[in-house]
Amino acid sequence: MKLIPYSTQNITREDMLSVVKVLKSKYLTKGSKTLNFEKKIKKIVGSKYAAAVINASSALILACKAIGLKKNDRVWTSSITYIASINAGIHCGAKIDLVDINLNDYNICVKSLEKKLEYSKKKNCLPKILVVVHLAGYPADLEYLKFLSKKYNFKIIEDASHAFGAKYKGSRIGDCKYSDITVFSFHPVKVITSAEGGAITTNNKIIYDKILQLRENGILRKKKQRDPNYYDVVDLGYNFRINEINSTLGISQIKKTKNFINKKKKIANFYNKNLDLRNIILPKYKRDRSSALHLFIIRLKKKKNIVIKMLKKKGIIVNTHYIPLQYFTFIKKFKKFSNLKNSEEYYKTSISIPIYPHLTFKEQSYVVKIINETTL
Repeated sequence: MKLIPYSTQNITREDMLSVVKVLKSKYLTKGSKTLNFEKKIKKIVGSKYAAAVINASSALILACKAIGLKKNDRVWTSSITYIASINAGIHCGAKIDLVDINLNDYNICVKSLEKKLEYSKKKNCLPKILVVVHLAGYPADLEYLKFLSKKYNFKIIEDASHAFGAKYKGSRIGDCKYSDITVFSFHPVKVITSAEGGAITTNNKIIYDKILQLRENGILRKKKQRDPNYYDVVDLGYNFRINEINSTLGISQIKKTKNFINKKKKIANFYNKNLDLRNIILPKYKRDRSSALHLFIIRLKKKKNIVIKMLKKKGIIVNTHYIPLQYFTFIKKFKKFSNLKNSEEYYKTSISIPIYPHLTFKEQSYVVKIINETTL
């Protein structure tokens, strides 16, 4: 039986040939391909600056460091996200906390956040950074989050790992209109892929220069030195550079961003029209936002584990995005978390079903048929 995964990369002959070409070139790292990839990212999202890195996890660490996150500062994020969203703060020695999601689009609940901020102000324990996750590629309520950031004086990092190509009220995710920094992922199952890779966008030159320095092991190259090869190391940095091979694949893929998203929109429309909603709950999305559709998440009224096993028997592989962060042994070490009921309810009922550009109509029809039969 041919298995239908929840997602997979879409690599063409053109992509392969571009990678072979760079393998035959003089430079496999620190060449022009990475600079070109960064230029194309900037052009698509509309930011002033972009830095490509080895993955989104490293991008989140650099983002926190560049903003100046220090030991005992506070970082908050939503409870439904990949572990890297909160690990970045932990790597910096920060204290962490979690905010519940809403059960409409599964992004951070702004009402819960506002209550938590009001309480934390009284206790003098406000966050320095809020990591805002755009789950499944659907933008969170950035305008209100920006309002809250000004009111309570915290910085915003958008974890847009799922959201390359998404839009919010006419603004492209990554243009940093509502945030200080945006982070993207180019992992194989994301909107586009560079095999492994990520990017950071910002409009702040000081932050951008700091990111570049940290990405290169804290190195600062000084001009007008007697030794033309002289450089100084001014900070504890990392080797988070992306290489020319990954950047070349990214350049080849980035041209297909709009096409990939449009294909997934057609699949999403087919699902929305044909899934039996008697036993399935679909997310409620607003028209002022355009999702990149990295994931298609449904919630089940029937027991989730039973459905997952039955679907697998029929060749359909689904996944969970994500296990609530407060469930992890490592995260439990930091504090006792409360008021996260929505994330717990979401976890008990949610699955991500197949969606990717080359999912055929026959496969889509089969997925709908089996899910409808299984959830009755």
